[in-house]
Amino acid sequence: MPVIHTQCQSMTESNRPAWSGVTSAGIFRVAAVGGRFDCHYHDCHEYWLVFKGKAKVCTEGVAYYVQTGDIVCTKAGDEHDVLEVYEDLEAFWFEDATQAGGRIGHLHRSADKAEGHPVIHLPIPSGFKSGQVKEVDQ
Repeated sequence: MPVIHTQCQSMTESNRPAWSGVTSAGIFRVAAVGGRFDCHYHDCHEYWLVFKGKAKVCTEGVAYYVQTGDIVCTKAGDEHDVLEVYEDLEAFWFEDATQAGGRIGHLHRSADKAEGHPVIHLPIPSGFKSGQVKEVDQ
């Protein structure tokens, strides 16, 4: 099937086109109020294409402000997380091909990280703009 309706289900090995090597793709949301997320990594590269909201995320050990139109690129093996949400965050994720022997899905360095955490909801910081956060207070 060449069209995957990601509003209903994620793209996975079971429903992607046979010629595609993409590990998975879909949409995730983190609500400004009551949102949760899990600090995780993958055995493949992952990309988040933000199409709504504003947030502070961490990837490859660096915190960034992100907003509509930004793409968060995380290389295989590096943890990434949503630290703060200022407006409901919605993004399309795309996991590149997983190399032979690689594991699929969210991988965690500890049981605590696997449980996930509440994401802090704050007002938009003064001087907010996409890019690296000057003071990282993770």
